[in-house]
Amino acid sequence: MKKYLPLFIVIPLTLLLDHWSKFCIVQNLKLYEDIPIIKGFFEITHVRNPGIAFGMFANWDSQTKLWFFYAITLIAIFLMSLMYRSSQNHERKIQIPLALIMGGALGNMTDRMYRGNVVDFLHFHWKDKIIDLNLGSWSYALKLSWPSFNVADIAISCGAIFLAIVILFGKHEEKET
Repeated sequence: MKKYLPLFIVIPLTLLLDHWSKFCIVQNLKLYEDIPIIKGFFEITHVRNPGIAFGMFANWDSQTKLWFFYAITLIAIFLMSLMYRSSQNHERKIQIPLALIMGGALGNMTDRMYRGNVVDFLHFHWKDKIIDLNLGSWSYALKLSWPSFNVADIAISCGAIFLAIVILFGKHEEKET
């Protein structure tokens, strides 16, 4: 039972923080409204993502897209569960990242179920830069910007990075008998 403690702690905490933060954004900011936090670098911006990472598949038919996202999420959670189940009682360095990924996936999936899209609000960018291409008087304005994201995305990304580090560089221990 001790083996499953991260599941019972990390997943609910991730869901709670994710949905609480999204609730605060929806209640306090109009769609596309933003609050500058660090001028020219970071702002809280209420946007909706009808796709998955970086808005991929956003143009698909709504019903097809939603069922595809649900299926992918459930398959991912199933695979993470299998990995978790095969971990040893003491392997927290594998269990916690898996729980983070599952919590984040569930956070975005429940958002899609409730709203039909995902609320994103953390937006990082680097000031507007003007690049002069020396084509007469024509210039191009380039804004270096990372797509907006949310707490669930952070949980998924951090979990995946930590898991990859453990798998690639961690010591592989013999299974207990």
